Amino acid sequence: MAFSIFGAEPPGRWIAPDPNGKAWKHKPTSLAFPVMLGGYRLAGEFKYEQGGGCFIRYENLEERARGDIFFFPTGKVPTLEEKQRLILHEMDGVVNDLRAMSKEGRYKNLEIGELGAAGIDLWLKEDLPMAVRVCTMTRVAQTKEGTEQAQIKQWVGITVLDDHIITIRQMRPTSTGDDGEAGLKTFASMVLQVIKDPPLRAGLNEMIDRYMADPFAEESLQATGAVLAYLKNTPFYPISIPEYPIQDWLAHCQKEAPGTEEKLLSAFMLGAAKAAFAEGDAKACLNAGAKQFAIIYEKLLAKHPNIAVPELPQFLPEALKGTGGDWLLAYAGIRQ
Repeated sequence: MAFSIFGAEPPGRWIAPDPNGKAWKHKPTSLAFPVMLGGYRLAGEFKYEQGGGCFIRYENLEERARGDIFFFPTGKVPTLEEKQRLILHEMDGVVNDLRAMSKEGRYKNLEIGELGAAGIDLWLKEDLPMAVRVCTMTRVAQTKEGTEQAQIKQWVGITVLDDHIITIRQMRPTSTGDDGEAGLKTFASMVLQVIKDPPLRAGLNEMIDRYMADPFAEESLQATGAVLAYLKNTPFYPISIPEYPIQDWLAHCQKEAPGTEEKLLSAFMLGAAKAAFAEGDAKACLNAGAKQFAIIYEKLLAKHPNIAVPELPQFLPEALKGTGGDWLLAYAGIRQ
C-alpha cells in the first residue's frame, strides 16, 4: 500500500458526492456504493495525487460513527496464497501505524485484538480471502480548552478484489456499548454486501432476461423468486411502487382471480430491477416497472376479463410507451 490509512492524509483532494444522489462507483472493481448505507451517509471521496488510490467516507452523526473504505491498486495477484500474504502484510501495516501513533501520543491504552480470518463468497466466482481485526484505544486531542480524550473502537477488514486491495475501517466511541458493537457488525456486513453485489447482480440479470422472454414458464417463476429475495435484502436500488393506485388494483385482482396480483407485483418489481441493474435512477425504475406491469396485465386480462379496472385503459398506453411511472405519480397527485 502506498499510504498509511491511519496517519495524516497525503496530498490529494476531496470530491463531493453526486448532487443527484447517484451511487459512487469504483470503476476498476465495478463496486457501487449508495449515498445512504443503512444509517450512514456518504460524505465524499478522497483521491490521492499519487499511486492511484482513493477512499470514500461514510458518516453516521447520530451514532458518532465513521466508516472509510480504501482502494489501492496492487497489480496482478494471481494465486490465493499471494492474496493471503498481501492481506496479512497490509494488516501488519495497520498495526504498525497504530503503534507508531501511540508513541507519538495521538493514542494511548492501545489494545490490538486477535487476527481473524474470513471469506467473502461470490456468485460463481472464487471466494475472496479476508483478514479482520478489532482494536481499542484512547484518542488524545489538543483543543483550545485543553486535552480531550475519548476511548474508541476500530474494526478493520482487508481483502483483495480485481487487482485492488480494499481496506474497510470503521470507528466509533466505546461508550456506545452493545449498540455500538452491533453497529460495527452492521456496517461491515453492508460493505461486504456491496462487494458481493456485482457478480451476483450479473447472475440475477440473466434470470430477469429469462423471465422477460417467457414470464409464465416454470423456470421463470423460480427466477422470479430468486430476484425478489435478493431485492428484499438489498437496499441499494431506487425501487419503489406507489401505494396508490397500485395496491387498490392488486386488491381487486386478488379478489376476482387469486394469484394474478402476485404475478402483477412480481412484474413491476422485475421490470424495475432490470432498470436498476442498468444504473437507472428512481424515475427510470418506476417507468420500467410500470411497463412490465402493463405487459403482464394485458396477458392476464385475456384469461381473466373480470380483473378489469376502470383506470387501466388510461394507464396502459402510457405504461407501454415508457411513461407509466409519470402517469402513476400524476394520478396519485389528483387524489391528494
